[in-house]
Amino acid sequence: MPPILTNIFGLLLFLLFAVLPAYYTNKYLLKLIRPQESVARFFAHIIIILAVAVVYTSVVIFVLVKFVFEQ
Repeated sequence: MPPILTNIFGLLLFLLFAVLPAYYTNKYLLKLIRPQESVARFFAHIIIILAVAVVYTSVVIFVLVKFVFEQ
């Protein structure tokens, strides 16, 4: 098993660094798109957030496979 998964501090640190960019990206997109102004902006926000989630999840999984589970 990779050492990062056996060390609780390392795992929490990795999760923190994985979640923070997504949080700030969402805050930026909320300022940029302003989904509360109209239904069209709301649906645009939903579509963009789904696309960002797919890309961001792929990047996090790639980092895990490439650097954490590399043997």
